[in-house]
Amino acid sequence: MRDTLTAYRGLARGGTLVAVTYRGRLVLRVLTGFFPLLMMAVWLTVVAEGGPPAGWTAGDFLAYYAAATLVVNLSGDHVVWQWDADLRSGDLSLRLLRPLHPFHQYAAADLGQRAVTLVALGPALALAAVLSPALDYPVTPARLVAFAAALVLAYALGLLTASTFALLGFWSTQTANVWLLWWGLGSFASGWVAPLELLPPWLRTAALVLPFRSMMGFPVELLTGRLDGAQTAFGFAVGLGWLGVFALLYRFGWRRGVRRHQAVAG
Repeated sequence: MRDTLTAYRGLARGGTLVAVTYRGRLVLRVLTGFFPLLMMAVWLTVVAEGGPPAGWTAGDFLAYYAAATLVVNLSGDHVVWQWDADLRSGDLSLRLLRPLHPFHQYAAADLGQRAVTLVALGPALALAAVLSPALDYPVTPARLVAFAAALVLAYALGLLTASTFALLGFWSTQTANVWLLWWGLGSFASGWVAPLELLPPWLRTAALVLPFRSMMGFPVELLTGRLDGAQTAFGFAVGLGWLGVFALLYRFGWRRGVRRHQAVAG
């Protein structure tokens, strides 16, 4: 464990340096990090033209999608692209020669890159909070602790989900397409397209037990004060349950996939 933690520090530092070195990619990442604000603009237009939905105001949408911007940029699902690239190029073979499991190599590097992205996004979000009185979250110490725990769960679940899907690359060259299909389904069930409260009842019920909400909607709803104690406990139970499911799927997929791994170049 001590060696793993030491390796994490070094690899995270390397991920930070990579993110800073490739400034163009960093700029694109920061700009795409504001995508939830596009959905906010859509909903604010709807509110302005047709009135707000029951229980929501323009300020609620502003607070919701500002929080979503933070949560989305703390997602660990970006590792799927690096997994896919390394499987195609043969660079995964080099990672297999290192004493640390490739999962930890990707995770540590991604943590370093997330840190740089947050440093870039942080001032913009802080400025928005100062200039917009609507960004007034009902924060309490207990809610902050729950929100922090939900963020950790969201990152871990996103990381493990993406890594599990990436293992499809041992059998297929269509990993990216399968992942995009999964992400497309998740955009509705996670609270990205619309807060779950505004979805049709059947879709809202399904979204509550699917893994997507745990990776975005659940932490946002916690921060905005829209969940009571029972709903919070249920949200954590669902997220932890899916974390266990994907841990088993990853373990199963890795053991079988790495046996058939063949690569040249690298």
